[in-house]
Amino acid sequence: MYRAMILAALPLAVSLSPLLAEEQADVQQVRQAPPQAEQRDAENQELVQNVRRNNADVAAAPAADLETIEVDETVLATARRKGVAWLGEHQAEDGSWGSRNSIAVTACACLSILAAEDEPFADEQGTMLTRAIEFLLSQQKDGRFNKQGHTWTHGQGFATLALAEAYGRSLLCKTQPDLDRKKLREVLARAVAALEQAQTKDGGWYYHPSEHRHEGSTTVTAVQAIVAARNYDIDTKDQVLADGFAYLKKCQNRDGGFDYALDNVETTSSMREGTVANISTLALMKKFDYRVMIRAYQFALKVKPDGISQASWPYYGHFYGAMGMRLLGEELGALRKDIDAYILRSQRYMLSWQQKDGSWPVRRWVKNSGEDDAYATAFATLMLSVPQGRLSIFSRTAPPLPQAATDEESETTGLRASKADRG
Repeated sequence: MYRAMILAALPLAVSLSPLLAEEQADVQQVRQAPPQAEQRDAENQELVQNVRRNNADVAAAPAADLETIEVDETVLATARRKGVAWLGEHQAEDGSWGSRNSIAVTACACLSILAAEDEPFADEQGTMLTRAIEFLLSQQKDGRFNKQGHTWTHGQGFATLALAEAYGRSLLCKTQPDLDRKKLREVLARAVAALEQAQTKDGGWYYHPSEHRHEGSTTVTAVQAIVAARNYDIDTKDQVLADGFAYLKKCQNRDGGFDYALDNVETTSSMREGTVANISTLALMKKFDYRVMIRAYQFALKVKPDGISQASWPYYGHFYGAMGMRLLGEELGALRKDIDAYILRSQRYMLSWQQKDGSWPVRRWVKNSGEDDAYATAFATLMLSVPQGRLSIFSRTAPPLPQAATDEESETTGLRASKADRG
């Protein structure tokens, strides 16, 4: 009844005009820091500068010919294949991609390959994918991945997510990878445990394990990785996920968007990319929170894909925006028209940015970060694969697994969660 009341009160024709007010991503974490934190290290200085760059961006009018871009499954499939082919041509000898953040970028590339085709382990792309997974396995010890740059959690989270989805697809696909699946499962379980141990008392995560610091993007990455592992019967702690979801919900502002970090102040301005990332994560909760999600949905429609395109992290934002809208569509069928329109516009942006060689160029802040086009190409290809729903996190329900396969794995590893915990 509560759901029906909210849906009845929801204005279905939400304005799609750009959000013209200047955004101010949450920097309350810095403000709340103890006095000794006034002399911040280089890591926090970089964080503040990144937030300020994001604040300076204001949504601009899109190209006049954006609406003329044809979008259908044939067009999307062609773009995805060209993106995957480019990744294959630019894979390093050790199986990786990326410059400064090879673990996270390689993980994203793995996810883009896993999501692009029904049989990702077949043919040349299968060889490419296997080499990438082997690279990720080489970058960890007892499930803990190496730290790169200022953040450990993003690399740990994306790598764990990639291993979880790779493990799951190996159970479901006809073509099997040339990998030791028992080892893959064991590393995945340890990687999940490492993430769970890094959670703060507030329920969030930070760039590195910390008792008091926390922020949204690392929490999104960690929670989605743990959900994916749970989807494939890897042992996870229910309370960790519950606390992670609760942390993100507490970051919601009065306008429906989300803060950069929890500050318990509802009047701070909201992020654009961070809001759609939070939507894509909170939509994975078993019990859908209609009040939180509808307010967030309304905020996302006001920002539009146009606003995401002009933000500091457009590929990140478009991927999570498409994923979040797809998940919302599973629960809010009455809003399907606006949801489909949002995804379509994001797809048109992605198609308009693809280069002749199949790659996507880095844009906005990433352009000056030292990362290369593999980052952009992996995220863009992954975003264009969201509607096909091949990754487990692209659905609110866990995929059905072959009983024989899961029993075999549980007998050899002892890491299987109960079926009641899945879904």
